[in-house]
Amino acid sequence: MSKTIKIVRTTYLYLATFVSLLFLAIGTGTFTNSVLKAYVFPKAEKGGYSRCNEQPPVYGLDGLKASPVATEDQKTQIDNLISDYENWKKNNTGEECYSAERQGKMVDSLTMVLVAFPIFLFHWKIAKKEKEEKEI
Repeated sequence: MSKTIKIVRTTYLYLATFVSLLFLAIGTGTFTNSVLKAYVFPKAEKGGYSRCNEQPPVYGLDGLKASPVATEDQKTQIDNLISDYENWKKNNTGEECYSAERQGKMVDSLTMVLVAFPIFLFHWKIAKKEKEEKEI
């Protein structure tokens, strides 16, 4: 191999190792952050997810007018509105919302670690092997 090819190859190996190590550190840090917020500092997580702090959807109830007696259609609309609100409340407030957001974040960070770690090991071993061969 020519000297230029060796320099390019070595630069690539160290750059790929550095980038994969960076992703490994970010993934590990994000996962650790999520675990700490979930189990050690639970109050730190409560203001962090915007979806968990949204207001419920507002429906236009055009057919509902202030009258002492509601029609069957109006009663159905009200029952549907209450049912939709209860479903929204269950999925978008409290621990259920935070748990879903936390799990999504943990999955993302573990995926980053699982992808970056083998790439790091592969490139690091090749770079180390070439350095050892160069010293001999």
